[in-house]
Amino acid sequence: MSKQKDINVELERLRSLFSSVDESRTQLVDNLLEQAAFMKVELGILQEQIRKHGAVQVSCKGAQRQTEAAKYYTKLINSYGTVIKTLNTIMGKNVVDSDDAFDEFLKRAN
Repeated sequence: MSKQKDINVELERLRSLFSSVDESRTQLVDNLLEQAAFMKVELGILQEQIRKHGAVQVSCKGAQRQTEAAKYYTKLINSYGTVIKTLNTIMGKNVVDSDDAFDEFLKRAN
């Protein structure tokens, strides 16, 4: 499967998760969905490289350093986590939850 096809499959999966979200919000987060799909595919590629070649390079003098793939993976996983957290927050605001016992407690405390 090509990289672009993998991205499109992931993008459709993410969009399906937002199918119940208000249309105006879906339009606002579409770019985030595209970014998340791209990052997920890239992370998969990087994971494969790290599995195959390792995350640490050892020089002939014995010095160790992180591979470029591992460095990029670390940065990308942090960005991906932020995007997913943002999407989750947006999705969560669309859901109308009934008050639970904690919410009732907070109402009485105010």
